Amino acid sequence: MKLRVATYNIHKGVVRDFLGLRRVSRIHELRARLHELQADLVFLQEVQGQHEHHAKRFEQWPVEPQDQFLAKSPTLRHTFETAYGKNATYLHGHHGNALLSRFPILDLENRDVSDHALEKRGILHCQVSIGDRHV
Repeated sequence: MKLRVATYNIHKGVVRDFLGLRRVSRIHELRARLHELQADLVFLQEVQGQHEHHAKRFEQWPVEPQDQFLAKSPTLRHTFETAYGKNATYLHGHHGNALLSRFPILDLENRDVSDHALEKRGILHCQVSIGDRHV
């Protein structure tokens, strides 16, 4: 059996424009590209669980957390299961790591590996069922 794996830092679904002067939402384009990869497991960093400022600032900002939004294909033909681990919390929201999986997610644990309070880090540890194996 082949297992296709991808990893990507989505930078909260927002990038700087060509000149670097303003921030632009890329979450819809990102979702399309992730599904084109046809990966079985997608490991994502800097996934926005909630961001009230982005929701007000950008048109068509997803209502649901980004892991759930990215799990649905643009055509809704197939979806991933999701797991989200919150690493950083602030007044207007939070972000962390996420797993998108074509296999059932059996268990998850978000481990804090921060070495100081100003820069939160975490490891999202998940167990998935691949056939008769728990991986």
